Amino acid sequence: MEARLPLAPAWSSGPPRARSIFAQAREAGTDPAEVFIEVAMPRPPIDSQITQEVRAAFRDDADPEAQCAGTTLKKDRCTKTIVKGIGSTHCSVHLTPAERQRRDVLRAAQDRQMHAVQDALEEQRLALAATWINRYGSRPHRLDLPSPPSRPHRVAALDGALGLRPGKEEQAMLALYDSGWLELCPRAAEIIGVLLDCPCATTARLAELAAGQAPDRWPSAEQWLESSIWDGIRPPMLALPPVGHSPDLDEYPPFHMLRHHMDENLGAWERWSAGFSALVEACDDPPVDTMAELLAFWQDVGILVTCGSDGDHPLWTVDASLSSPWRVVYTRRPLVPVPALAAALDWLLEENVPLDDELPPREVFNLIVTSPGHNTNAGIIAS
Repeated sequence: MEARLPLAPAWSSGPPRARSIFAQAREAGTDPAEVFIEVAMPRPPIDSQITQEVRAAFRDDADPEAQCAGTTLKKDRCTKTIVKGIGSTHCSVHLTPAERQRRDVLRAAQDRQMHAVQDALEEQRLALAATWINRYGSRPHRLDLPSPPSRPHRVAALDGALGLRPGKEEQAMLALYDSGWLELCPRAAEIIGVLLDCPCATTARLAELAAGQAPDRWPSAEQWLESSIWDGIRPPMLALPPVGHSPDLDEYPPFHMLRHHMDENLGAWERWSAGFSALVEACDDPPVDTMAELLAFWQDVGILVTCGSDGDHPLWTVDASLSSPWRVVYTRRPLVPVPALAAALDWLLEENVPLDDELPPREVFNLIVTSPGHNTNAGIIAS
């Protein structure tokens, strides 16, 4: 408010108090009552039918704090309070069938109203964020960091008691999902989406099918291969004014929410980028910047193996006996600088990557604690 009011010169050199600010404003000819600061966004409207359902299910109580009219097993008067909002004369234990039905109807209507309000607030938040992004910069392909690809139903584990066994391709995909690689690698969902439909293909065919999943983004397979692994993931660098530069914007709650949201996204992406780069270095591989280099990384660590050839081009598929991130790092540790190995191990622990069943936990423990200057997470593995 002090930034919005034209004030008269201060009467002293000390910090002004609230009453003195209003007095200075009146002396300068400004009415403080006319200054309105918006502290909250108006509540978004919801479907009127949902509100009417709640009103229809709600019934006034003669006395909301009335005592239950029921009796206990000892024939004593129940001391609990009645259920409010359904015109009941009993508590939740002694409700009659009709009162219990009215309670269930009211709860269902209130649940629908709550979900409608939450959906409306989410739509309002996204619309407001889109407005600010369109004003201060180009809107990215994806505002939030993408979640890891979900485990599709068609590769779900089959019931062995019924004599059903997954095939070779299903076993390979299950092993990939259980290894933890998909949560670590950016844009893994695009590759997995192709391998589910085409389990064995050349690099060019994989790129062609992946580009076909989003033709508006990738007109050709070559552009998909040359695209950054962080395309659509890295948060945009908006030209937002710094804190304190524009008091009007700083006081606007949605803008503060947007700034906080973007800072969180940027921090999460920076941690992901640094962790993945450390993992690639710990695997003794060159830096991975494009999707073509990501496919080459998958081939080098054994996620993708050859299953034949199409002329001069090898066919690639997911290996059912692929190595986990822990095993790859453990195998290649003699070739990796200690700082890179320590950073990769820290990231694997932070991401809760499942331990390798074939790699004894003691070996992983020794790998961590025997790295010079790296024993911060030893207690996590030991526990």
